[in-house]
Order: sequence, then C-alpha cells, then structure tokens
Amino acid sequence: MKVAFKPWLIGFFMLAIFLFGETAIAQEKKTDNQCNLPLINQSGTCAANQCQAACVKRHKDGVGKCTTNPDKKMRCICFYLCPR
Repeated sequence: MKVAFKPWLIGFFMLAIFLFGETAIAQEKKTDNQCNLPLINQSGTCAANQCQAACVKRHKDGVGKCTTNPDKKMRCICFYLCPR
C-alpha cells in the first residue's frame, strides 16, 4: 500500500508553524521594551484626542490612553518603545 503525502498540506503546516513563531517573537519584542510616561493635566480630565496628540508630540511612535488615578482623577499615559 502506497502512502502519498500531499505537498500542499505539508507546505501549509510548515507555513502555519512559521507564521505563529514569527508572531510570538514580534509580540515578545514589542512588550520587552515598552515604557510609559504619565502626562499631567491640571484639570484632572482627559480627552482621548488631546492625549494621543500630546503623546505623539513627545514620542513619535507613542500611543496615548486615558486612565483613572487612585484618587479618581483622569490622566493621560503615553506608551512608547524605550530607547535601547
């Protein structure tokens, strides 16, 4: 009895394993050197567009997000890749 493997099936599995491995490596690199910087706003409010704009102004690849302090005030935190 002759067993024939289909080359496309083998190729598909090899490609899937390669892509999953590359994705895991990229995610690991992305989280390894991530820094954050709180951006102070005296009014205690946070507008998402202003937060994002202030973060990008300081760090080109930054992402600004509004969060709540323990004292219930809103603040903007800038997430960016740390310099090496």
